[in-house]
Parts: sequence; C-alpha cells; structure tokens
Amino acid sequence: MRIPLLLLALLWQPTLHATTMTIGTGGEQGIYYQVIKEFCRLAKKSDPTMPCKLQASSGSIENLRQLKTGEVPYALVQSDWLYQASQGTGPFAAQPQPELRALFATHAEPFTIVVRADGDITTLEQLKLAPIDMGLKSSGTRQTALALFNVLGAKEQDLDLKSVANLSEALCNKQIDAYGLVMGHPNRIVLDTAKRCAVRFLAIEGPVRDQLLKGVRYYQRSQVPARIYPGNLKATPTFAIAATLVTNAATPDDEVYRLTRAMLSQQTSFNEQTYGYANLFHKARNKIGPVLSVEQHPGAGKYFEELKAAGKL
Repeated sequence: MRIPLLLLALLWQPTLHATTMTIGTGGEQGIYYQVIKEFCRLAKKSDPTMPCKLQASSGSIENLRQLKTGEVPYALVQSDWLYQASQGTGPFAAQPQPELRALFATHAEPFTIVVRADGDITTLEQLKLAPIDMGLKSSGTRQTALALFNVLGAKEQDLDLKSVANLSEALCNKQIDAYGLVMGHPNRIVLDTAKRCAVRFLAIEGPVRDQLLKGVRYYQRSQVPARIYPGNLKATPTFAIAATLVTNAATPDDEVYRLTRAMLSQQTSFNEQTYGYANLFHKARNKIGPVLSVEQHPGAGKYFEELKAAGKL
C-alpha cells in the first residue's frame, strides 16, 4: 500500500526534533540538578516540544566522561574541570577532550569557607594548623582548596584534613574548625549549619586571591552574598568557578541554538526559590566572554549574536 506523500511528511516532521536533549547534572538534591531542572522548565515554557531531560550524576568529572563517551549530549560542569579536560591536564592527561564547547555559564560557585562565629579561626593562615574538612580527596572542592593552600605555602600532607559525615554537626560540635565548599548560594548545608550555631565566612582577597587568579581562565573574583545567612550582613570576598553548560563540537548548530534560545528567552520567569539563585548570571553578557573557560559552540554563539544585534547584550 502506498502512503500519500503528505502523510509521510507529517510522520517525518516530528523526528526533526526527536533527539532528546539529555543534560548531565549532579545529585538530585544538589544545585546543578535544581538549576538545570529550572532551565529545562523555562525551555519547555518557551518551546513546548523541547525534549529537555535531566540525568543525575556524581558531578562534573562523571559528566565530562559521559560527554566523551556520548552517553549524554549536554552537561553542566565546573569551569576548572572543564578547562583541564579541554587541555588534557590533571586527571584528563590520558584522555583530553579538545572537542568540548560551551553554551553559556549559568552561575558562579564561590569557594566558601565556613567557620563558627565564636571560634578562634579568623585568618586563612590559621587553617593550616586546624582540623578542617575540604571535601573528599578526589572532589572538585578538595582540588580548589589545595590550589588555595598552595598559595598559602601548605601542601596536602601538611594539613589536618578530616572527612566528616555531617558538616553542620561537625562544625557546631567543634569536631572541625572550618569546612570549605565550592557552592552556589543560598546553600542547604550552610543554612542547616546556621540553624545549629552562628557562622561566618573567611575572606579570600588581596594578594592571595590575586595570586590564585593570575594567568588562570577558570577562576574569577566573587563573593558570598550578604544577608542570606543569619548574622552575615556584609558580602565576603572570595573567588569562584563558573558552572558551565557544555556539549561537544559535533553537536549540530541548529540543535544547540534551539536549546540555548529556549532556555534563555524566558529567564525573567526563573524561580527565585531555586538554590544558587543568588549567584545566577542574570544578564546575558555575564554568561559568556571571559567567564567561559573553553570556546563557545557556534549554535549558542548565534543566539548571543542575535541579542547583540537587538541591543540586548
């Protein structure tokens, strides 16, 4: 039986957009999952046929591996791991990923050091002799912390590094004197800590921060925002990485353009209750440029060029 050409066309048309745009995130309770869930909601609001789907993961390194193997076409990753993967350095020395391309940066993740407000720790130097938790040994937080301590003249083996099950409980019960996290704000762990005991943040600024940022594309000046946590009325200077939505160079331009446009054209409707909202890059011009640690994908670049032409960038 012959199928009329018109019917064939109708049957074929949906397959033009049938590719599911699966995005690697992080744990389902984490900020990456929440942020991408919100961007997918906005994408579907803008384009109801948008097949935007989340895939939970253990974080940036797993996301980059899955991009490499083709298990996911998109992922949200930390700018420092992204840069190392693209350059084939650190844990990616054996399998570099020069094909990685950025769509845009979603939000800043300030490196945040939390201490008790009534504790003795008031300077970064004091951390070198104190019991502290700076994330798991293979985590992004640990590597970022070690970059800081390297500037301070301390090696990993010289530090009293702990690995506690509950950061809030351990800090408030004085098992540790500080913990550090690469995080968007507000953050559930810090909010939970602040409910248990008064907290404050250590400033990372001046020559120490300048040295960290010198010649590095994946760090930027940042701050822990003011008035988010009890008792912290002023912003605390620090440095941050940028959470970046990425894909591979082979991903079709029109697909990347469609996803970028759908995600960003409705951003005025972003749910402010989403964790990490305080560090979101709200303005389009802040999502690209130096904040990106790898080349931007042409499909995403097309959308931002349209914004520029319309005087919105």
